Amino acid sequence: MYIKIKNMERIIYILLISLFLFSCSDDDKYPEGSYFSLAETGITFESNDGQQTVELINVKGEVKTKVITEDAGWCTVSVSGNSLVVKVTASTLFKGRTANIEVTSGDEKVNLMVRQEGMEYTNIPKVENLEAIPGRGEITLKWDIPKQDNFSHVIITYEKKGQEYKIILDQNIKEYTVKELMKGDGEHTFYVQSIDKDWKYGPIAQASATPDKLVAIRFESEPKTKFLPHYLAETNTPVLLRIGSLEFYENEQSIVNLEIDEELLAKYNKNNSKSLPIIPLDRIVLPQDYVYTGTQPFQDMIININTIGLKDRDFYALPLKISSVAPGVISEIMSEIVIEFYVDDLEGWYTVDRLEKCGEGAGSYPSDPNARRRYIKRTGSNTWETGYLFNAYSSGQDHRGNGGTNIQFITLDTDTKKIHIQQNGYGTSDDRNAYDPSISELHIEYLYSAWAGWWTHERMYNRSMSK
Repeated sequence: MYIKIKNMERIIYILLISLFLFSCSDDDKYPEGSYFSLAETGITFESNDGQQTVELINVKGEVKTKVITEDAGWCTVSVSGNSLVVKVTASTLFKGRTANIEVTSGDEKVNLMVRQEGMEYTNIPKVENLEAIPGRGEITLKWDIPKQDNFSHVIITYEKKGQEYKIILDQNIKEYTVKELMKGDGEHTFYVQSIDKDWKYGPIAQASATPDKLVAIRFESEPKTKFLPHYLAETNTPVLLRIGSLEFYENEQSIVNLEIDEELLAKYNKNNSKSLPIIPLDRIVLPQDYVYTGTQPFQDMIININTIGLKDRDFYALPLKISSVAPGVISEIMSEIVIEFYVDDLEGWYTVDRLEKCGEGAGSYPSDPNARRRYIKRTGSNTWETGYLFNAYSSGQDHRGNGGTNIQFITLDTDTKKIHIQQNGYGTSDDRNAYDPSISELHIEYLYSAWAGWWTHERMYNRSMSK
């Protein structure tokens, strides 16, 4: 019995000794309070430059540090004695930022989190280093955007020809060119305003410059309907256009070429709810290497159209665009046009001028050219009518006046292409009437056969489809 008890005690003793030894071996390796650590696991800085120290605890050997967060060059760390020295540069950001630092001592590692608060702003700063660089007909603006991360974009404001323009640009754009400017308009001032992400308006930077002259070739204006003759048609009917540049260098020549753009006509028809057919391309002769002389802003350009065979009293269209200019540039405005054509020898609205040989006094003609508009109305395949003085066809296309007394009857001899005009039933002689299709101008000059020396002498010009 005693032996058994002694053996049991021995077994228990051995087990206790083993447990104690096992516990002691762990404690020898990791005794309480022996881990490598930092006095703080995270530190915070304000937005300005700063420096803080963090005590190293239970250093196991050489201490090494590394900032493991990308794009954290604003944070640096070094070892000084038994401490880490953490430095940060001033933040210009609206939001806070963080950096993770890995600290190694021996084979043990710990991490330190560094946080820097964002800067408080009452307003977004203006752009920096704004400059205005002049060029030919343009000014290029360049600037540096604010460093603050609550910066969203800029708005550029300027005036041209008395009209204000505003341009909104994306955040990362730092350059913009304003075109179609004229040296003759003098100095231009540009305002660049910063906008933050809450759409609050910041301060404005401004810069001024005067552009160099711009040679930007364009058509002078949108063309009115052009009239093509039918009975008066020749092999080549000249059509007058005006082309040039608002500014130019004296006697500097530019070579200009045009091309026909059928897509332009399709767009034109759609936008204007029309279905105009293109004039047959084999009837058109465009000038090649047309020379803009640089002696005046706009000069005449003639294109020739073979009108023979075109359908009488029908509409056509010709879409033109400027395809090349050298030297100079193609203007951003009025560089393409669609010309509408109406095939008719005489019909339309005209302005009337009394000429010196006219038997009627000047008082019979209104002084205002807008009141001297008169209509030539078509009445047959080769006959037309217009008013005598302003008693007929002056207020509308069907204003015939008092019977036929105030009508000038017009007849075209299709063989000789002579125009005969007669007032009412009064006989005429010495018909010197003529029509110039290139400028749509009718020259009226005839002598009454019964009235010695009594002439009707007028010029009808500025022809259009509407009054």
